Amino acid sequence: MPQPSPYCEEVRRFYTRLGDKTLPLGLGCAYLGQAGDADTQRRYQETLEQAYASGMRYYDTAEMYGGSEFRVGRFLRTIDRDTVFVATKSTIPEELTPDEAALHVRQSLHNSLERLGVETIDLFQVHAVDSLNQVLPAGGVLETLREAKAKGLIRYIGMATRWHDVSAESARHPEFDTILTFLDYTLIDQTAAPLIRFAQEQGRGVINATPLANGLLIGKDPRTDTEKHPEVRRHRYRATQIYDFSVREGIPLLALALQYPMQHPGIHITLTGPANPEQLQANLAACRVEIPADVWNRLHTELGVHQP
Repeated sequence: MPQPSPYCEEVRRFYTRLGDKTLPLGLGCAYLGQAGDADTQRRYQETLEQAYASGMRYYDTAEMYGGSEFRVGRFLRTIDRDTVFVATKSTIPEELTPDEAALHVRQSLHNSLERLGVETIDLFQVHAVDSLNQVLPAGGVLETLREAKAKGLIRYIGMATRWHDVSAESARHPEFDTILTFLDYTLIDQTAAPLIRFAQEQGRGVINATPLANGLLIGKDPRTDTEKHPEVRRHRYRATQIYDFSVREGIPLLALALQYPMQHPGIHITLTGPANPEQLQANLAACRVEIPADVWNRLHTELGVHQP
C-alpha cells in the first residue's frame, strides 16, 4: 500500500472553522482575478478579508487567473503567513519541449512567488495539461519542481487538470502529492468518483473544485438559466431534477451542492470560488445548514447521485 502524502494530514490544519464546525473547504480565487473598476477590486479584497475573518485558511489561485495572484499577495501581506495554506498553478504551452517546459515552469514559479509576496508556496500545481510528456522526461518539469522543493521554494507538488487519465498517471507517481479535479464531482456529475478512489488508494491528496457546476447549483431554478455554453446546456436537465429535489426536501440547493463533496472521505478539500462578499457569505451560510443523513440517502436512491 503506498504511503500517503504528508499533505493529506497537514491540510486538515487549514480547514474552515465555522463556529463548532470544521469543514474541508477552501477559497478558490479565480473570479477574484477578473478585471474591474476600483470599486470592484475593492470588493475582491473584501472577499479575501471576510473569508479569513470567517475562518477560511486555504487559498488556491493560479497564474492564468488574471490578477488573482497579485490580489491574494496583497491580502497575504496583511496577515500572519503561517496561518494560511497557499496553492497556485502554472500552465505549460503545449509546443514546448520538456527542457523548454522546465524553464517555463521555473520562471512561472518565480513570478508566482513575487506576485504572492511569499518565500514558499505550499502547493505548486501543473495546470491544464493533457499529457505528462513535458513533465516526466529527464530534464522536464518534474525535475525542476523537485529542485524547487529541495530549495524550499515549494512544499508540495500537484496536478490540476480536467483529464482523468493524466490525473491518474500523476497519482501513480510518488512525487505528486495531490491531484485537483473540477466540475466532475458535483451533484450533477460524479464521473470523477473512480479517479478519487484511485488517488485515495495511492495516498494522494484530492482537491475538488467547481462544486456549483458553473452556476447551475447556486440556488436558482435552472429552467430560467439562459447560458448557452455547451457544458451548461448539457447538464441543465439534470440540474433541474436536483433543484426540484431540494425544493421538495426544503433544503437550499446551495447547501446541498457545497456540502455534498465534503461528505466524500477521499476528497481532502473542496474549493468554492465566490466573486464578491455577498456570494462568500451565502456560501458560508449554506455550509451552516444542517442536512439530515436521510436526505443524502434519498439523493442516492431517488436520483442515483453517487454515495461514497
